[in-house]
Amino acid sequence: MEIRHLRTLVTVADADSFASAAEQLFITPAAVSQQIRQLEAELGVQLFDRRLRPPRLSSNAESLLARARELVEQFNDFKSSARERQLRGRLLLGSVNGITASLLPETLRSLTRRYPGVRVRIEEGSSRLLVRRVKRRELDAAIVSDVSELPQSMERLPVFSEPLVVIENPAREAASWREVLRRSPFLRLNKTSGLGSLIEDSLKRFRIRVDDAMELDSTDSIVQMALSGLGSGVVPMGRVSAEASRALRIFPFGEPQVHRQVVLVQRKSKAPAELLRLLYSEIQSQIAERGQTAGGKSHT
Repeated sequence: MEIRHLRTLVTVADADSFASAAEQLFITPAAVSQQIRQLEAELGVQLFDRRLRPPRLSSNAESLLARARELVEQFNDFKSSARERQLRGRLLLGSVNGITASLLPETLRSLTRRYPGVRVRIEEGSSRLLVRRVKRRELDAAIVSDVSELPQSMERLPVFSEPLVVIENPAREAASWREVLRRSPFLRLNKTSGLGSLIEDSLKRFRIRVDDAMELDSTDSIVQMALSGLGSGVVPMGRVSAEASRALRIFPFGEPQVHRQVVLVQRKSKAPAELLRLLYSEIQSQIAERGQTAGGKSHT
């Protein structure tokens, strides 16, 4: 007995006709009919009532169909498992500073568990630097944030969107996010980063003038400085831990609230690398499992 005969039986049953099944299997209706007759001869039972047009499953086929479907699914799973074990390769991935500690660990753990022959090397940096490195083929792809323009040779795939918030020490007791930013020393994120540029452009759009106190390279540093009462800052909500949120005042940033966009950038190709497709699929799975638009904590 051949698995293709069982697959044909299941396909005909689902398609309700030999002709439709033939289209799905990319064979001729005559070939479908031949395979069904071969299966009937081997099993010693009639699977279809050919007096009807189109032929309909017999009572014998109805009782065997569930088992045939199960065997086809098991065979497909076996093929997938064998393919996963054989897949090998190395992926050079860039990541904006800090995201390696949140979304990527579970993503890479799941990916390498399914594909033991796959190796992923991570290199961190600013969004702009990583985009340039992907363009120069020094990296296969990179996870970056708030990149407004890309070279024509590159494309972006959405990863997640995350709201930005204004944080400050509760001792200051400001009434609104605008008051916080106008009256408190401002803890600025480096303007050369994608997120820093987004924050700067948003401040200009909202016509908020701030008193710069520090310019820092990481949102974690901004959170720590705000906890110490040294000023206020704008960070992604995912960067504020549950413990920090209890010690800070938090306001949505902007009206409407500004969101950062995290994307996977890669070079355009008519046939994208299989490893990149697998990585992106795994990232999407992790986001879906967390049930959050921002995929948990995210980073500069």
